[in-house]
Amino acid sequence: MEIEAWISEVPLVEPLRIAPGTSYTQRSIIIRLRDGDLEGWGEACQSRRVLGETMEDALASLKKIIPAIKKASYESIEAIHEFTEGLDATPSIKAALNIALLDMYSKSEKRPLWKLLGGYRESLVTDITIGIMEPEEMAQKALKFAERGFSIFKLKLGENAEKDIDRVKKVRDALGEGPTIRVDANEGWRYEDAVRVVNRIADYEVELVEQPLRHDMLHELKMLRRESPIPIALDESVRTPGEALRAVEEDIADIINIKLMKSRGITPAIRIIAISETAGVKNMVGCFSETRLGITATAYLAQAYRNVYYYDLDCDILSMDPVFRGGSEPEGPVRRPSQGYGLGVTLSNEGYLRPVKIV
Repeated sequence: MEIEAWISEVPLVEPLRIAPGTSYTQRSIIIRLRDGDLEGWGEACQSRRVLGETMEDALASLKKIIPAIKKASYESIEAIHEFTEGLDATPSIKAALNIALLDMYSKSEKRPLWKLLGGYRESLVTDITIGIMEPEEMAQKALKFAERGFSIFKLKLGENAEKDIDRVKKVRDALGEGPTIRVDANEGWRYEDAVRVVNRIADYEVELVEQPLRHDMLHELKMLRRESPIPIALDESVRTPGEALRAVEEDIADIINIKLMKSRGITPAIRIIAISETAGVKNMVGCFSETRLGITATAYLAQAYRNVYYYDLDCDILSMDPVFRGGSEPEGPVRRPSQGYGLGVTLSNEGYLRPVKIV
């Protein structure tokens, strides 16, 4: 087994501001595994805030496990899960290798990965994210996206409770009835503010409230869920299957948002879905700052399982120029899968990639 790695850095169409800070680019590590004529692609996105790792941490981790990677098996989904879970690596590197090995396995089986995983739905409709701005600016941005066919809007909040209420009001007034509004505070509210905001914005037909409180405020999240007329979705509070089990046992979530970088890949994410569905909790899928490659892997997971109801897969739509083509192609808000084997992605813009020496 051979491995190559690159750093990808793609400019956003415009800066994206959320409660913890502002992003200007999408950065990740792209890996390619090769075994003879067979190749598999994977992607690792880091987050110090959510995963406790930096890109430097991830690259150091990757270099350390090269001997293990050279002996990796992709003969079955369970073998891939066992291999990546057993690695002494950062979460994002485990995720990238899990994705790449599944890409290889499905190619060896001559099947598209989305069909190999289950193929429950032929397409999905993503939301579109609107970063924190002045209320009137967010309303105008929503209208521009609506003109492009988007009907599900994810509003980033968490900066100022009173202004957040006005942000939701202005967007709803601009869109009118019909379009779906979701909000995401990214851990930004205090408990008292969250109670006030969720009860006020319920008047504006909000579908869900994502991560209203700090990830470790589990007791307060449970109390807020009882107070809230809107379903509560957990993101930063649930990364792994073990944390998903804790969330359903403590009854603190209506929805669990799965991101492959948090879960350590597709196979652990499948276990989160099983835990959630058994407990009557719905799933959502989201992204960090992946290219089309990582978005495709997440979309194919979502297409495979009935319990994934909500889709926040817009990173490649918000960037200047995708590094990859094919895979989960967006046509406005609708994402349809490739019929090619594996992920079905093709490298199309090497200008955004910088090779990294790892061996």
